[in-house]
Amino acid sequence: MNKTGPQLLELSPVEGAPIREKYTASDKLYTKLKADVTQRAATLDEAISKSTQFHDKIDSMIESLERIAERLRKPPSISVEVEKIKEQMNENKAVSMDLEKLQPSYETLKQRGEEMIARSEGPDKDLSAKAVQDKLDQMVFLWSDIQALLEEREGKLLDVMDLAEKFWCDHCALIATIKDSQDLLKELEEPGVDPSVVKQQQEFVEGFKEELDGLQEDLDVVRNQGAELLTACGEPDKPVIKKSIDEVTFNIKKIGYS
Repeated sequence: MNKTGPQLLELSPVEGAPIREKYTASDKLYTKLKADVTQRAATLDEAISKSTQFHDKIDSMIESLERIAERLRKPPSISVEVEKIKEQMNENKAVSMDLEKLQPSYETLKQRGEEMIARSEGPDKDLSAKAVQDKLDQMVFLWSDIQALLEEREGKLLDVMDLAEKFWCDHCALIATIKDSQDLLKELEEPGVDPSVVKQQQEFVEGFKEELDGLQEDLDVVRNQGAELLTACGEPDKPVIKKSIDEVTFNIKKIGYS
């Protein structure tokens, strides 16, 4: 019409006026339509680009979270050595700090995903929205799971730390007491002939028996603590506890108490 319209207008300017109006309107409509299509194409390109970026970033986030979660689901066994437990607690805190570094990206992805779903017809009707929702759900689940695993690990480490500190403190105190008792036993003189000396020796022996009774009570405490620690610690460290308990038990038997 842009070609024939002006030609008809030259042949009959008066009668061609309506034709001019039509081709002018048609030209404007075409120009507007072309601009709308161009704008729509640009909008679609931008949406596709943003969608691609979103999926790439959330896929990367999910992979990172899965690696962290996998590590936490299979943690190293808890030690019975206080210093090693402290190291394990620091390792757990390091993972928590790694999670904190990811939090800004996590929050941004969560917000963008929710916005994308809000602009759609919803996950039930829009497959692309459902894909976004599925990935959001997976990311949020992993995030919550990791936080729960970190808290659980920290709680276990704190519990074992408390048990280990009590066990080793009482164990060391018991060893020191056993050594003192052994030294006293070595200093015990042969039975005397003087009645007063014999009486003193008898009193000493009675006192020593009371001390041995106290050792047995202390040993029972250490054994109970060791049993709790055996339940809480990992397999590699169990022999350490068993050996420590066996040693103090043997030394007490050596000085006359079983």
